[in-house]
Order: sequence, then C-alpha cells, then structure tokens
Amino acid sequence: MSTIRETVDGLRGQGRGWTLLAVAVGWLFINGFRVLLPAVLPQVKADFAVSNASAGFALTVLWLLYASMQFPAGIAADRVGERRLLVGGAALAAVSFGAFYLAPVFALFLGACALFGVGAGLFGTPRDMFLSRTYPDTDSTAYGLTFAAGSLGAAALPYVATTIATRWGWRLSVVWLVPLLLAVAAALWWVGPPTATAAGTDRLSARETARRTLGALSNRSVLLSSGVFFPFVFTYQALLSFLPTYLVELKGLDQSFAALLFGLLFVVSAITQPMAGHAADQYGEHRTILALIVLSTVTVAVLPALEGRVVLAGLVPLLGIRVAIGPLLSAFMVRELPASVQGTGWGLLRTLFFGLGATGSTVIGVFGDAGRFDAGFLLLAALTGITAVFWAAIPRADRA
Repeated sequence: MSTIRETVDGLRGQGRGWTLLAVAVGWLFINGFRVLLPAVLPQVKADFAVSNASAGFALTVLWLLYASMQFPAGIAADRVGERRLLVGGAALAAVSFGAFYLAPVFALFLGACALFGVGAGLFGTPRDMFLSRTYPDTDSTAYGLTFAAGSLGAAALPYVATTIATRWGWRLSVVWLVPLLLAVAAALWWVGPPTATAAGTDRLSARETARRTLGALSNRSVLLSSGVFFPFVFTYQALLSFLPTYLVELKGLDQSFAALLFGLLFVVSAITQPMAGHAADQYGEHRTILALIVLSTVTVAVLPALEGRVVLAGLVPLLGIRVAIGPLLSAFMVRELPASVQGTGWGLLRTLFFGLGATGSTVIGVFGDAGRFDAGFLLLAALTGITAVFWAAIPRADRA
C-alpha cells in the first residue's frame, strides 16, 4: 500500500505530471465557466433586454450541446487520439469567450453558448480516456485531482466574474479568459498525451464498432454502475440549479450569504475529490463510494429540517461531498469498457447521462413552483440513497 508521496511521484513520473497539470487547468477554466455564466445572467438579461425564459434557454443550449458532443468526441478520440480533441476543445472554448464579448444581439449570444458547449463537450470524454489510459494503477487519484481543479474553478471564477461584471460589464468578465485558455491549448499540444488510437480501432468497421459498443454497454457492471451515475448527474444538476434560490426563499438567508455558502460547497468538493480518489486507490472503490453515497444522502435529507445561519453554514458546504462520487464512477466505468471502443462507449454513456440528467433542474423547478421545495430535496435524497443498492449489486471482484 503506497503512501501519498509515492502516489504523487507516480503521477508525476515520465513527464506525465505536466500533462496532468495542463488537463486539470483546462478543466478548471471550462468547468468554472459553466458556473460563471449563470452568475452574470442578470447583466446579460439587462444588456439584451430578454426574459428569464430566454436566458434559461441559452443555458439549455449550452448544456445540450455539451451533452450531445460526448458521443462523437468519444468516437473521434478512439480514432485520432485524445490530444487533438483536448486541444481542439480548449481552443473552441477560448474562441467562444471572444464570441461572447463581441455578440451584438442575443441570437449571436446563443451561438456563443452553442460554441462553448461544443468545445467543452470535445474536452470531456477525451479527458477521461487520457486519465484512465495514462494512470491505470492510480486513475481514481488522477480523476480526483482533475475534477478538484474543476471545482476550484467553479468556486472562484463566478466570484471574479461578478466582481468584474459589476464594475465594468459582463463582457469583460468573460473575455479575460481567452488568452488563459489558449495558453492551456498550446500547453496540451506541447506536453499532451500521444495521439495513438485505441488498440484495434483503426481496423474496425462501423458495424463492428457498433457491435462491440453494444456488447460493452450490456456488461453487468456497466449497467449497474449506470444505475448510480445517472441519478448522480440528475441530483447534482437539480441541487446546483436551485440551491441558492432554496436558501433565500425557504431558509431566509440573504442572497450574498447564500452565494458564499454555494461557493464553499465547491471548495469542499475540491478538497474531497483527491482525498476520495486516493482512498479508492488504496482501500478500494467499494467502501469509498458506498461511504460517499451514505454521506451524500444524509446531508440532503436533513437539509429541509434545519434552520439558522450557523447550522446551514455548517451543513451546506458539506453537500459538496457528493461531487467526489463522479470522478470515482468515471474511473470505474471507463476501466470496464474494452480499449477498442472505450471512447465510443464512454462518450455514448456521457451523452445519455448528461442529456437525461439535465432534466433534474426542470423537475426540482416544478416542485418549487408548487411550493414543495422541501419535498423536492427529500426526493433528491431518496434517489441518492437508492444508488447504494445498484453499487452494492456489482460483484466485488469487478471493483478490485
């Protein structure tokens, strides 16, 4: 059983540390922007004189494009390697920031949302494939560190952006990211993973690729872990979409304090993810993921019953613990897929997970409109708890 220092040395060995750093920083900016944009929506609505529904539709466009690109990105990564997709995704996302800055009308703002969704989608699946193939023995730790960087971006970028937007307008709050993400794209090309394709992919016909992909997705472990991943995405989307509103409207917190607690949630997730990844690599995925599911269920389940600034300040950040489930599940599921269709299969699953999971925001919104926010959050707790049944049903040998 290796120490933390030995694990870190393993991640850095053979020059892989620079590549991991570039991928993690790229995800920091991309994931951070997905939370940054909702933070500046009030200024965007005022600038274009659009309604809440129109602004919400813009975010829907972004998320749907992000989800829809996972499958083609996986197919492409199997055939041309991860580096080109990672570089292309980062570059397109950077270009989209410039498009946001220049958009004179709302229709072009929608186009910028779509462009960012494509770029972020091209980055997501190849990122997971790279981590799994580069760190076969410590993939959970590598996933945890990368996703933790994304959580730090989600915690910091909205605060920076809203500060800039308040003083100088929302456009400047976006455009400063252009050179930073372009630098990441250049770094990924310079130190990025080799562009070798997955074993045997270049010899597979479309029919054979489809046959192997369907066979891989019908694997018992993949099916059962999908029963964990989909509810995870659904509850995550629902929780993050309406948690600040819930804290203000039902718990009586002022908006600034609710925003502070929301940001601390991502700080906790950034701390938890690498710790959970290391624990999974050292002590096994079974007990680590099961413990995270239990903690995630309890923290949401008790939220409706608690009141007061001090109590909520202690509880709300702990909701970020659930974010650590995602990297561990990703590492497990990618590892379960055959190398020849790893990108194709994982891309298809991510498209389904994120496409269907996006409905979580709508569902919890319906509960809110009916004055039943508490019931909606209890539903999220129940769905989280049910995933323990699916995870426990996976044969222990498959998780070794």
